[in-house]
Amino acid sequence: MPKKSFASYIQEAPDWWSTSLPEYGQSPASAFLKEAVHLSDAVNHCKRHFPRKKTAKKPSTKRTAKKPFTKDSQDSLNRLCAATLAAIMGHFETYERFLFAGAFEATRLVPGFDMSACCKRLEKAASLSIDVGLLAAYRGQPAPIGQLLADNLVGWHDPQRVNSFFAAVFDNLSLFSNADSDDLLVLWQLRHSIVHSAGWITRPDAQKIKQLHGLGDKPIVLGPTFVVAVARRLHPIVSGATSRLSARLKARLPDDLSQEQRDQVSQLLDVTTPRKSWLKRVSKRRRVAKQRRKKAARKAGRKKVTKTT
Repeated sequence: MPKKSFASYIQEAPDWWSTSLPEYGQSPASAFLKEAVHLSDAVNHCKRHFPRKKTAKKPSTKRTAKKPFTKDSQDSLNRLCAATLAAIMGHFETYERFLFAGAFEATRLVPGFDMSACCKRLEKAASLSIDVGLLAAYRGQPAPIGQLLADNLVGWHDPQRVNSFFAAVFDNLSLFSNADSDDLLVLWQLRHSIVHSAGWITRPDAQKIKQLHGLGDKPIVLGPTFVVAVARRLHPIVSGATSRLSARLKARLPDDLSQEQRDQVSQLLDVTTPRKSWLKRVSKRRRVAKQRRKKAARKAGRKKVTKTT
């Protein structure tokens, strides 16, 4: 039997395939958020359909309690969730790179933009080294300079480095807030440990991130609720980052732009998601208050809780 190459196993994408690089090029935020929702839905689909034990060891008093998963189901879910986190963060990097590429291209619309000063700031923020082989790959194709530049910048897994890239182009713009950066550092470190350390948090890696202190020499065991939490948390992060860029870029655009140019910028900065409610950043205090209201409503026998603002 002839030996098949690994490349021959790659299948043709079906018509319903979720996202593509052209979509990221047009609307980076919307493409990422759609993919994040689809990945969390995929994990939830497995959660709903993986086999569970026939009987629970300790019957629960809660009517909604479900039987625990079988050992194989639980193990499979944990492994799938770890792989899904790596996939989500891979898409997040694509969002960052395409947002930067599109924003850099849009500077051609800004009157009096000082490209010489911008390039000097970029060279200071990152050690640029253009890969000639990468350039050659675009022969015969329209290659946006912004995309070529983004592909040669190193440091997309460090939110502070990403901030420095955008700050070099847009007058000290901080794409990610300090709180966003703290959360992203944890996610990037978990992704790194999953991909490069066999799914274990090493002691040196645990010391790098404050929130991971004390978790050194431990495996990364993740469940479906974590994946959903990541997808939900990244929604306001992406929305906030894109909004900050939008405010800075649109403030510098002239009034005489063509409608086509306006549409391109609007599409670049569009933030659309299948889960609109996930765009709202809910504080811990509000979450606790909402949970208490629901609990009180159940005790009182009310079937529907009036939503308060």
